[in-house]
Amino acid sequence: MALTRVQGIFTLVLLLPGACYAAVGGSWCYVGEMCGPPTWVSLGHCAGKRQSPIDIVTANVSFNSTLGPVILSGYGDHKKLRDMSNTGITVDVDLKDGLLLTGNGLPGTYMAKTIHLHWGNGPANPGSEHCIDGKRYSMEMHIVHTRDNMSLSDAMQDPQGLAVLGFFVQASDSAKGKTAKAWESFSKNLQRIAKKGSDTDLQGAVSLQDLMGSTNLARYYRYSGSLTTPNCDEVVIWSVFADPILVPTKVVAFFPFNIRSTDSSVGPHLENNFRPTQPIHDRMVEVSFFAKPRSAAPQASQTTALILLFLGVSALGFLPV
Repeated sequence: MALTRVQGIFTLVLLLPGACYAAVGGSWCYVGEMCGPPTWVSLGHCAGKRQSPIDIVTANVSFNSTLGPVILSGYGDHKKLRDMSNTGITVDVDLKDGLLLTGNGLPGTYMAKTIHLHWGNGPANPGSEHCIDGKRYSMEMHIVHTRDNMSLSDAMQDPQGLAVLGFFVQASDSAKGKTAKAWESFSKNLQRIAKKGSDTDLQGAVSLQDLMGSTNLARYYRYSGSLTTPNCDEVVIWSVFADPILVPTKVVAFFPFNIRSTDSSVGPHLENNFRPTQPIHDRMVEVSFFAKPRSAAPQASQTTALILLFLGVSALGFLPV
């Protein structure tokens, strides 16, 4: 999760043309032997035991019947998305006050502050941060909330100070309707923020609900984790929704094509701005809906086959019954 509006906390400052940034403990980047993700272990909390993102293995999750759907207030308001900016590491959108998140398992009311995205390099090279059973989706959208409307700096001092909603975004040639049009309208703004440091008032009447589309708010994975950029503070309650948002293929292509990682109009494109998945350690991932793991069906088929074989052999008199 690139919480880029908290630059005073992370001291995220552009140092070099290759999109290298400074954290409290040193510089970092997404690509490069000297500053890429493998080197982040020396920065802040990035070597901790509750790091994000993770690969969610459905065979290992724990069903929690008390979770229920998350409850969102104000998400349909088209006036809540303020301005879009290119931070050099992501596309960030500021949100006006009044977007609230509550629900079982959350120790308070959380207010949305920003949204941002992670992507790969076009539809053929996915770039979501979280994975499901090893599957990576085209993009991932994060909606960042602070507990009880705390400032971002105060939330960073609270072990449960941030709640982030993670949505997989998947390129699909069959994407159509209101959600597809909302993402097309949203992504057209990218042309005006091509260079790092540029920003624009968001054009087009788009709400968070429009971008979320028909996402089932009762189907998500919940776990305790961290920011996904240095200093990787372990203060996040994650809710990662199971069902991807389908968007037109061209929308996914717009992000690396339009966005530059420096303030030069001919600088490098911003690509693959996602952190690799991190070890789960002793954490438990809870799931709000009951679903068999993907491996369950083959196992059931094998069991059925063995039973039929046993009955067949028994009928022939080879085994006692």
